[in-house]
Amino acid sequence: MADDRFGRWAPLTIDEARRELDDCPAPWWLSGGVALELFAGRAWRIHDDLDIGISRRDAVTVLDHLRRRGWDVVVAATGTLTSWDGGALSESSHHNNVWCRRPDGAWALDVTIGAGDDDAWSYRRDPAITRPWAEAVHERDGARFLAPELQLLFKSKNVRPKDTVDAEQVVPLLAGGGLALLAGQLRGQQHPWRSLIQAHAPQCSAADVHHVLDLLVAAGLDAWVDGGWAVDALLGEQTRPHADLDLAIARPDFDAALRLLDAHGFRTIRDDGPHIQVVADANGRIVDLHAFDPTVTTVDAGGIHRHGGDGLAFEADGFDGRGTIDGRTIACIAPATLVRYHTGYEVDADDWHDVKLLCDRFDLPIPADYQPFQRR
Repeated sequence: MADDRFGRWAPLTIDEARRELDDCPAPWWLSGGVALELFAGRAWRIHDDLDIGISRRDAVTVLDHLRRRGWDVVVAATGTLTSWDGGALSESSHHNNVWCRRPDGAWALDVTIGAGDDDAWSYRRDPAITRPWAEAVHERDGARFLAPELQLLFKSKNVRPKDTVDAEQVVPLLAGGGLALLAGQLRGQQHPWRSLIQAHAPQCSAADVHHVLDLLVAAGLDAWVDGGWAVDALLGEQTRPHADLDLAIARPDFDAALRLLDAHGFRTIRDDGPHIQVVADANGRIVDLHAFDPTVTTVDAGGIHRHGGDGLAFEADGFDGRGTIDGRTIACIAPATLVRYHTGYEVDADDWHDVKLLCDRFDLPIPADYQPFQRR
């Protein structure tokens, strides 16, 4: 990230960077806004600097290569510039950027320090987000660059005007898996890109539900459909669009289900703890998996039997729902249980849509949470 407080910038061109680094023994790739323009195949703004990415484990090799070629190599961390001492860069000390310039010259190169191992790139801010290197780094005309969704993921924190310009240019070009990653990471936030991403993200169709259930059935893994698709299964028809497929899975099968889906291209897009994992494939099919522990049952203050232990507090008697999705009979959460699951938080129009239809169809009382909607 360029910062003129520490001297002027005159960034290298892509061709100049390649001449400096193509014989480097460790891998590197273009990042930042230039990487997004390489992905799009066109330019739309002037760049203050040129960013490249490397793995932290390769930092000494890459920086030593640059120093041997006559570059001043300076660690930029927490508002301070320090000449690189030749040693490893500390993540705990926020050694995440290294600036390079010729002696007495302008800053020309910003080296961003990332994470990864032999098999996969990982997101420095959330190690649960990993991608095989073949998915994380793309190539065009001999230039390697960070995948656009991963670059936008970095840019989505502390958004600057130029980041939004980049997002507006690139989001419409992303494949479903990239859109799913951004949607998953920004979920629940009042983020300036949220509506942009939602406008382009694919929906979860009945065919997508069948695809995921087919994989689980073939592997002998049980799952109960939850959320919006459970509502529509109980009603026997799709009544609204769905962004994802929610599944309840018993703890003994939970990790096996994640491994199975990963083997079929479903990557983590959000890690909400040991009991909730959200994954998506390259087509943007999002699956939100929720674990419950069938070996532990407790009674809550309302007299409802719930599973406890190593999982979420699903109602123990709420797994006997049966519905249909595009002609297929599926196991799902029972109607009364599903209505209760739609309470206790700040409900929205989609929740009201689901709850009203369930209550009307199954002659259930409308919860107090929805009184404001009833008065409209």
